[in-house]
Amino acid sequence: MVIERKHKNPGDLIRSEEWNQILDELIDLRRHIDEMSSRDTLTSLESPTGTSCGLCTGAPQDLNYETEVMGQITKQYYVGGAEVGEICKFGINNFADIIYYWSAATVGREDVLKITLEYTDGSNFTSDKLFIHPWSELSRKGDKNPYVEYLLSPNRRVWYKYALQNPHPDNEIHSITFEDVSPNSGARIANVVQFVTRVMPLQAAIKGRLDLPK
Repeated sequence: MVIERKHKNPGDLIRSEEWNQILDELIDLRRHIDEMSSRDTLTSLESPTGTSCGLCTGAPQDLNYETEVMGQITKQYYVGGAEVGEICKFGINNFADIIYYWSAATVGREDVLKITLEYTDGSNFTSDKLFIHPWSELSRKGDKNPYVEYLLSPNRRVWYKYALQNPHPDNEIHSITFEDVSPNSGARIANVVQFVTRVMPLQAAIKGRLDLPK
């Protein structure tokens, strides 16, 4: 519904249907603005920590996807042997409401992964143990950490795309760290991260980035 540009003079009356139309338009506009978001994808990410290899050439048999590229994925990070610890750490330096990452596990169907978000203000958030599906076959989503998408390789190996809700979307994220907490999981992380950010009003965005006084 389009509002005609009709200027009123002081003291003029406004019809109820005109007033209701203005309110409906404003409410719809506000809802549209609140739902606007931007989507950014970081590819070919490098980590200062962890062990990495390609998807095929030079990859151990239990990490071999028999193709060099799957979607935007070209490299995988993992913890070698029956070990636990930090898989990889990627720099983000941006705001995010939802973070999407690709993962899989040699021995899946367990709560094997922890994710830590480090914010630019020095605070951080660490997730609970997250369920990861096995790479050996396409599994049903289930109720625990269900994936939102998957990629299937020529040898029928799988990458799963998961979503992490950022509990502090108004804090700028400095980095994201993935940790394998199970010695038997063989969890791996792909070198692609995507984040979705709601579009903030300009003044709020300026305050958030420049830390201006309110």
